[in-house]
Amino acid sequence: MAATSAHTHGGSARCLRPRWAILMCMGVLVAVQVLVTVVGLSHGGYMFRRTIDTNAELEADLLHLNYLNDLCLHENNSIIPWTYNNPKEVRTAHLLSKDAPLADLLAELSRCPEVDILLPDHLHGHGYCEDAMVYVKFLHTRSLPLWVFDLELTLDGRRKTYFDLCPDSAILFLNHFWEGLPTRPTFPENRTILLMPNVEMYELTREHYHQVDVVLAKTQDAYDRITSWYAREGNPRHARVWLTQHTSSDPTALARAQAKTSPSTFGSIAPKNFDTLRIFHANGHSWQKNTPKILDCWNERPDLPMLHVYSKDELSNQTYWTHFGSKQPENLEYHLGEDIDPAEFGKLMAEASVILCPSTMEGFGHYINQARAAGALVLTTNASPMNEFVDATSGILIEASERPTNGKVLMGNGTEWNIEPRAICAGMDEILAMTPRERQSMAEEGRRRYFDQLRFFRTQMNDLREWLRRRRHSHHPQN
Repeated sequence: MAATSAHTHGGSARCLRPRWAILMCMGVLVAVQVLVTVVGLSHGGYMFRRTIDTNAELEADLLHLNYLNDLCLHENNSIIPWTYNNPKEVRTAHLLSKDAPLADLLAELSRCPEVDILLPDHLHGHGYCEDAMVYVKFLHTRSLPLWVFDLELTLDGRRKTYFDLCPDSAILFLNHFWEGLPTRPTFPENRTILLMPNVEMYELTREHYHQVDVVLAKTQDAYDRITSWYAREGNPRHARVWLTQHTSSDPTALARAQAKTSPSTFGSIAPKNFDTLRIFHANGHSWQKNTPKILDCWNERPDLPMLHVYSKDELSNQTYWTHFGSKQPENLEYHLGEDIDPAEFGKLMAEASVILCPSTMEGFGHYINQARAAGALVLTTNASPMNEFVDATSGILIEASERPTNGKVLMGNGTEWNIEPRAICAGMDEILAMTPRERQSMAEEGRRRYFDQLRFFRTQMNDLREWLRRRRHSHHPQN
């Protein structure tokens, strides 16, 4: 969903959202979250059983990741360092644009982390910001716009480029968006190249995989496909395929912070109700979330519980008007084109007891992962990689049939799936046949797995940094 900017635009080097504000949020949150188990009953309904939150130690990281994502969405031509607004970092960090003072640019570019991330200005949408910012945060690095690689600085009377300043830092490319960097005369031949691929993308070619040293696999399905492909097609650079898995921001963390620090303006977050279900779906502009099929199901089943849909794509809008016209269905609230503040979006997810995520395809599945983080019962597609998030003990999987890709996907078939409205309805019937306690247990298991995966990803990023340091030192023992 589109987000409203929560920061101001001042100069080329900025220090926004003071760290003390974040720390204040964290102090309140940690104090509130260490709670004894309480079972809430309201009007005879089974409310969400509040348990001791063993993940409170991650709350600061979750808030920071939300802030980085919001920043990425609104600052599409600046250097974004991992230290920016990080409550765990002592040193002050700035956003740097191309016209920043030379001394500031030189100081930042000379930091030279183990790996830098190329993030061109046209990739600052929700999906790529999610991908890039988790790497920025957990690799302790920064995202670099393309102008950094065009920059020439004069130092001690000599002209220096980024590659001169950071000769040993690896570079991470997101999918096929390499922007021609490796073909530039200034690009070092021995530069370590990392690739984050979404294996379902048509644009990724054998040349991409044959030019890299490390491939980061976000899912088990991706790891299996890539390793099998290298075994068949060869691996000239002896690229390492690293099953890092992945993670996503949790918008409900932002909502919790707002509810604690601004209760009079933001309001409280209603507890989840697994008896009287609140069902939620959002797709933004994406056609891959099968919003029209969800609307088809609700059109056929006026007996289903209330569904709240937030959408911006035209096909979903056409489907809604075809089914319902100007008549408002009693069990459906349809919100078209609304810009929702990130904290408000988090509040919607925090209050939802069921979140529908019947994806056609995913490179990872940030929306599914955020639904798990929200503690909702998740309905998604029984196909890879969607069913890596949910199984029979942690959510509802619905039937899907393979959609042919006609050999266009380098990593093979089985990356796109067709879903029928009847499958979504059948999944809803399965949910309705469960007891409230069964629904809650599945939702809690999904949330536990979100945090387990986040911790696994954090560990893999630490290991990757150490591996890159060892690789750099093996190439330059004197360092």
